[in-house]
Order: sequence, then structure tokens, then C-alpha cells
Amino acid sequence: MSEPSREERKFDPARAPLLDAPERESYLPDATLVDLLELSGGETVVDYGAGTGRVALAVAARLPQGRVVAVDESPEMVELLRGRVADAGNVEALAIEENAVPLADASVDRVLAVNLLHEIRGETALEEMRRLLAADGFVLIVDWDRDRPGERGPPAKIRYGVEDAVAACADAGLAAEPVATELPHHFALRARSAG
Repeated sequence: MSEPSREERKFDPARAPLLDAPERESYLPDATLVDLLELSGGETVVDYGAGTGRVALAVAARLPQGRVVAVDESPEMVELLRGRVADAGNVEALAIEENAVPLADASVDRVLAVNLLHEIRGETALEEMRRLLAADGFVLIVDWDRDRPGERGPPAKIRYGVEDAVAACADAGLAAEPVATELPHHFALRARSAG
């Protein structure tokens, strides 16, 4: 089977309303995602591939002394993102290109990557996430599980299984471990710098 094209993997901004659909809470609750970040309230969190900012705002609500840097590469999504987070005092929306986030090395406590791993296959995003991580930080990866197919989400041919996701992290210098959740369609991994 050949690798899916970049166009097959990338989210179509015309489908942005799906990211904010109320039924998403039934299978990918914001509160669960935020809980998995294990926040104490003062962290800097990068929401990588932040889309409309729905999850970024949920994270920001748990960071009274922290901040969220919400990044996306799609100009259409960044425009939506900026509008959505404009009134949040602790959320900054940034456009990125070529997976280059304009933050210093080791300056981030958490990186959140929700429904992103299948989109970045063959790119340098995981390496960039590792570069951003502070020594005690981690990347939280939550993505559609190939081994739990359903009508929602991307086609199975572009999804990862847990073992493949752990291997992709290792290739980028991240040591990833599965996290037990009750998410019906997704796996979760916490990945820390391996070196």
C-alpha cells in the first residue's frame, strides 16, 4: 500500500464546523484532553494544529498563571483560530510554516497534538515538538486509532495504530507510552524527549 498523499492526510478547512460540533464532546471531550495534560496552572502549552481553538480555550481555562500558544499551518484555520481566541488573555494564535514554531528550544511544558499525527506523517512536526519541550515536559498525542475504525474520522489507511505511533515518536527522538483512556475512537500517548 502506498503512502497517502499530503492532500489526503491534511484537514480540509471547509470542514472546520465539525471541530466545534456538539457531538464531538460525546467521543472526544475537552475536559478529558485537558485532564490528560496533568496541568498545575502555570505551564506553557503549545496546541499544535489548534484548528478552531476549541481545545486551546479549554486548556487556557485551566492555566490561571500559564499560557497557550495555539499554532496551525492553514491560513484559513489560523483566521478562525485568531477570531475565536481574541478575547482570551492567555492564548496566542500563531501561523506556522514548515513546522517551525517561533519559540525557543526547551521553552514549553506541554505540547498537545489532537487528531494531528495522521496529518504529519513524513514531516518534521514531531522533531519540532521535541525541540520545544522543557526537560520535564511531554507531548500529549491523541489521534484516531486505526484499530478502532468507525464512520467518524479519517480513512483507516491514513490512521496510526498505537505501535506505529510509538515507533514514529521514537524516530523523532521521543519516548512514548500509551495512556489508558475511555475514548472510543482514539488512542493517547505521552511522549518525552528520549535524550
